[in-house]
Order: sequence, then C-alpha cells, then structure tokens
Amino acid sequence: MIISCQACSTRYLIEPAALGPKGRLVRCAKCGHSWQQKPPADMPLQIDADAPPPGVVSLPPVAPPRRRWSRGLALPLLVILLLLGAAAGAYVFRDRVVQRWPQAAQIYELVGLPLKPGNGLQLDNVNYTRQQIGADNVLQVQGEVFNPTDSEVALPQLKVSLRDDAGKLLMDWTFDIDRATIRPGEVIPFKAEARNTPPAATKLAVDFAAKR
Repeated sequence: MIISCQACSTRYLIEPAALGPKGRLVRCAKCGHSWQQKPPADMPLQIDADAPPPGVVSLPPVAPPRRRWSRGLALPLLVILLLLGAAAGAYVFRDRVVQRWPQAAQIYELVGLPLKPGNGLQLDNVNYTRQQIGADNVLQVQGEVFNPTDSEVALPQLKVSLRDDAGKLLMDWTFDIDRATIRPGEVIPFKAEARNTPPAATKLAVDFAAKR
C-alpha cells in the first residue's frame, strides 16, 4: 500500500502486513515526522506470530518511475540529426560538392550560398615589380595557380586590388589566364601588368574574381 506523510506529503510504499492488525507508529525519512498509521480497512484481522514487535518503522520513499525513450520518438530524432549533419557537410564542403556534381552550383545560388571564387584552386608565389618604361610607371604582377583537387577545374579570372596604408581601395582590375581549365595537381603561371597605378598604393592583393 502507499501512504503519505501528513507533514510533507512524501509518499511511501509499504507492505500492509508491516503495520500489524492495530497499526504502527511510522516516521517520515524526509522530514522526520512520526504518526500512527492504521492498516487498510480490508486487511484481515489476524495475529501473525512472525510479525515484528511494536516500534517505529522507518519508511523508504517510493522510487519515481524511470523514464524510457520511446521508439517512436527516437527514430525521428535520429533522422533529424542525420539531416543536420548532411546539411552542415554540404555547406562546409560545397566547393567539393560542385566539383563532383556541377549542377549543384545552381542550387547553392538559389538558397543564397554562392560558391567561393576559385573552385578550390590556390594561388602561390605571388609577387610584383615596378619599373619605369618611358613615361609610364609599369606594375607587373606574377604568380602561379595550383589545382590541389582531384578534378579538372575551369580557370576563373584573376583580380588584382591596390590599396593604401589605411586599406582604402584605390584601383583594381581583372585578367584572364590563357587556359580554359587546369588539371588535377597542375601548376599554371600567370602574369599581368598595369600602367600608371596610383602612387599612394602600398598594398597589393591577387585573388580569384567572382563569377562573371
């Protein structure tokens, strides 16, 4: 049977036989309150020779039922976690996805996730020189494009940006490399020049231009 403490309402599960035919003094294990607990009304009135002598009985609290995961809840949760993982991978590795499946580029653009210019390509050994040719001050930029992927990739335009010490953009221009694609592991050199660039330009950057 289940009884409740009259002081703190803590519930306890005890065997009716432990109360005896006339009831017994019991004590709450939580707050220490004691009271005389009568046996249930439907308990047979008989003398149990093996019943414990009168005294205070300490009551163990009723254990709360254990919560179990429902199979109906666990399966949808697993599906949601798998979908979130797939979405995160498609976002982080979108360049590789497009290399394997070019049609995916349109999907990324539709959802507002344009691809990074370059399609996974890298720029190496970039440097520049200035020289006076006649009346013109000529800036020459050169470097290499490297394809570290395992797929043949279309070569995008390159963009040169000139900025001053404060980072303000003073001039930029784009140029093409005389190749349409670059094979896996291939290195292609490039060179470009501009005449009479702004004298205040102190910082130069070369990057892949956005898709035209």
